[in-house]
Amino acid sequence: MLDRVSLHAGLAALAVLMAAGPANAQSDICVDCIQIRVGPPSVLRGPFPDELDAAFTAIKLPDGTFRGFSANGSTYAIDGASLADMGGERREVMQPGPEGAPDDCGRWLTSLTRTGDELLGLVHQEHDCDYNAGRTEKSMAMATSSDDGLTWTDLGTVVTGTDLGRGNVTTGEGDCTMVDGFDGYLYAYCLRASDWQTIIARAEPGAPTVWHKYFEGGWTEPGLGGQSTDIGFVGIGTGYLRDHSWVAAVATDPWFGGLRLSLSADKVSFVDLKEPLLTIDGSDWNRPADSDLIAYETILDPASGSNVVGDDFILSYTYVPPGKGFESRYLVQQDVTLTLADTPQPVQVGMALARWVDPEGTRYVTSTGPLTGERQPYGLDTVVAHMLTRAPDGVASLKLAECSNSATGDQLLADDGHCDADFARERTAGWLYAEARPGTVPVYRCVNDAAQSHFASSAQDCEGLGRMEFLLGHGLTP
Repeated sequence: MLDRVSLHAGLAALAVLMAAGPANAQSDICVDCIQIRVGPPSVLRGPFPDELDAAFTAIKLPDGTFRGFSANGSTYAIDGASLADMGGERREVMQPGPEGAPDDCGRWLTSLTRTGDELLGLVHQEHDCDYNAGRTEKSMAMATSSDDGLTWTDLGTVVTGTDLGRGNVTTGEGDCTMVDGFDGYLYAYCLRASDWQTIIARAEPGAPTVWHKYFEGGWTEPGLGGQSTDIGFVGIGTGYLRDHSWVAAVATDPWFGGLRLSLSADKVSFVDLKEPLLTIDGSDWNRPADSDLIAYETILDPASGSNVVGDDFILSYTYVPPGKGFESRYLVQQDVTLTLADTPQPVQVGMALARWVDPEGTRYVTSTGPLTGERQPYGLDTVVAHMLTRAPDGVASLKLAECSNSATGDQLLADDGHCDADFARERTAGWLYAEARPGTVPVYRCVNDAAQSHFASSAQDCEGLGRMEFLLGHGLTP
């Protein structure tokens, strides 16, 4: 999948294409009327070196529990009481195929849908791989399961590219996720390796091995080897917003400054939300790197596990912390609430600035990002405010960084570029308003001197947990 050595050159090419910015299509969607709040991140699984190499997908079982699927060459099933309970043991349910087969380098389950008593699964597969030389051939297959994903019957390859057999490069079309369009078709949004653009194919649920690609305004080209018209670089992590009849696609876009949400009412023409869902510093696949990495992002319904969601849904992704390599992959999920207003919103996205406390209840971390490694046991204390994911237009704001002291373990928020002495920058926290505005709360930097632990609070008295140092700014009311 995307973390292979073979993709690094492709990502560099994609960077050139994306630097010009995502292309927005004409749309009936009032994208400026959308307001989104993103909750604190929950680290559910990891670290793993051999999982979380594809979009996480899940189903609700007949007994009310859930089954999630994580993949990296092989695909694994994980059972839990809810989508938030995905840290348990895994079992292998898909393996690479025999030598010479289209899937001899691996089978990654990327999406699911129920049809009657069966599950239909979309499967990324790779062939003729030499990752050290930069070579792999990508394609997509369909599979069915009659036991809720524990065993699978391969229905064969359904989507291939037109660029196969080109030497030591990545070829083909793959990394797709599938959504039910509720119009009689299943839609697959795929990455084309020849130019790293997004293409679409569709099939009827009753004929899941017969796919047609979107080409020059129609669905006329066969899935196997047919031509395709790209729709730009739209995220391949997709879902369906059932209350609005929109396809939603999420992409990690460093030139956009974070996770980009794109929406479509017709399955083809997408319009972008102007603010990131989450702020990122970069998207470096050459690990380890100074910045963290968010990958394989998708959306899930908390009630069903499906990617058919309501206005309250889950953002799910693979996370690699700053300074870490792909041996440190974590599964992270965040609750998202979408509201559609009648008029454009001055600020659309707020991401939770969460305060976390260690198991002893004495030391704190205040962050908008996932807590991993030594901080993974920390529990959520409170959401102090929601931070902006970019600087607001025409209003004074402050960009804050998260900084840490490796000797003491202390962590704090500071103006970006001005971490305190003996503190090193970890990541961007987000933006706060410089002055109070309607719908905001103050955010103070506080410290517990006895514990040598900084934290943030919306109360001037720091809620009795320590003393106030100074006002950082003003965030959206949680």
